[in-house]
Amino acid sequence: MIEPKPLKMGGKIAIVAPAGPLEAETVFKGEEVLKEMGFDVIITPSCFERKGYLAGLSDRQRAEDIMMMFADDEVDAILCMRGGYGCNRIIPYFKNFKFENYPKPFIGYSDITYLHLFFNQYHHLITYHGPMLKDLLLKNETTTNHFLETIMGETTFDMIDVPYYNQTVCPASGILVGGNLTIICSTLGTPYEIDTRGKILFIEEVNEPVYAVDRLLMQLKFSGKLNDAAGIILGDFNVYDKKETDKLLKRTLTSCHKPIAYNIPSGHCNPLITLPLGAYVTLNPQTNSLSIQQGCTCQ
Repeated sequence: MIEPKPLKMGGKIAIVAPAGPLEAETVFKGEEVLKEMGFDVIITPSCFERKGYLAGLSDRQRAEDIMMMFADDEVDAILCMRGGYGCNRIIPYFKNFKFENYPKPFIGYSDITYLHLFFNQYHHLITYHGPMLKDLLLKNETTTNHFLETIMGETTFDMIDVPYYNQTVCPASGILVGGNLTIICSTLGTPYEIDTRGKILFIEEVNEPVYAVDRLLMQLKFSGKLNDAAGIILGDFNVYDKKETDKLLKRTLTSCHKPIAYNIPSGHCNPLITLPLGAYVTLNPQTNSLSIQQGCTCQ
């Protein structure tokens, strides 16, 4: 996996809109927040355009904005404006672009999961499952600090007192993959299908009833993705019936007989931590620890 260069203070962050739209006023507020942090900011044109439920005037425009920001040597990191829907529509326009030639932090979550999987699997780039522009506007200290420490290469990333379902199973290590559960399942049967073989699968979800989460988990199970994974990390499940969903997750996943960490604060939550997807992760239920050895190296 290719690790991006850590962002330096004073570097330039590009804001891109791969999915849904935001009001221009909100985008400008986000720009000011990033400037207050000490960064230069460039906003791509599709951030100010919309067509129905999608940002930009077209799928091509959203895709071209992203490619231009990767290719621009003056841009040091790329931050997604928001999720929603639309990332799957722009991937075909990336066919001949060599993202691996321009390794730089790419940050987002939710619908951005589609792009994380594409960059991780097709271009071997480590990317960051972390806050987007709309999240940074909340100015949560934990979210902001962890975001900056991770993409600036200042995080050692050893978590202790991590809860596990199966504390008697052996530790497991592998490359971290995943993101939003719904988006992961939407890749199945497509050329961009998630590969979990020998990897650590991370999943999170938002605004779904228990039966919908159940259906998604069964789809992962029947497709072999749960069995193929070396271990599983459960992020935040900000769903309609959290208590029943927690029971469902434990009941469904404990039979996997592999390390399963849960209640990791990453996903549709506030605060949220930033996870380097594509990095090498070790889950140790016997010591209740989780460590990441690549993707946020101190430099």
